[in-house]
Amino acid sequence: MPAINRIFAAAVGCAALFVSGCATTKAATDSPDKICREKFEQGKKQFEKKRDPEAQEKLRDISVNCVGYDFAEESQYMLAESHYRTEQWIEAQTEFQILVDHWERSQYLNEARWKISHAAFLQAPSWDRDPSLSQQAIEKADAYLSDFPTGEWTDSARVDRDELLARLADRYFETANLYLKMDEPLAATVYFKLLFKEYPESKRVAQARIDMAKAYAMLDQFDRARESLDLLRKDPADAERLAYRIGVASDFIEKSQRKFEERRAQEAAEAKQGKL
Repeated sequence: MPAINRIFAAAVGCAALFVSGCATTKAATDSPDKICREKFEQGKKQFEKKRDPEAQEKLRDISVNCVGYDFAEESQYMLAESHYRTEQWIEAQTEFQILVDHWERSQYLNEARWKISHAAFLQAPSWDRDPSLSQQAIEKADAYLSDFPTGEWTDSARVDRDELLARLADRYFETANLYLKMDEPLAATVYFKLLFKEYPESKRVAQARIDMAKAYAMLDQFDRARESLDLLRKDPADAERLAYRIGVASDFIEKSQRKFEERRAQEAAEAKQGKL
């Protein structure tokens, strides 16, 4: 190797050793407290600028390696909130739950519990999909309302819960009417009864009483059909609002019963004629 090249290689090697030595010296002099504090400040800065991917990387590192420091709670909140505001609902739930579990007296406890509940609501599907997520979201809303019956987010939690219950009620109502359209009135009555039992406050109940009357008439159970309408008439507001539909249903019951009686009479006549 020419001398000039050896000199150059040696210089590069010395420079590398110098940089390495400096880095080693710096790493040795930086305390864990300082390292964690710097990570927190960087993560907080990124969070405030809404640079969420970068913020999440820094804040997640703190949640793993810097748990014991006084800024760990705020760091965990920012990590959860970063996921929440970017609509990463599963991640937001997970991180807020960590905050709730590790900081029982956190200043963010109420907000964290509400956002866990609301994130579950936002993941719940429409009435025609698997209801399990809706049921889980209702449980979280109930738990929140039990622990925070009053407060900034209480009314919103009730609205979420009512909407979820309405979706589940819709599931029974729509399924029952689907069976009616398929000329399966007995199956329809099963789902109408589930609606009345599990969601008696649903706005679907009044119309379901009318449709239930139709199902009973299709089953030739005319007394039960009339009883279904009589239950509806006990509420003056519903009776007035649905007067036309109640009238149509009453006509359907009477017409169905006349046909039933005519059919029975014809069958009896044919049976009598057969004996002659």
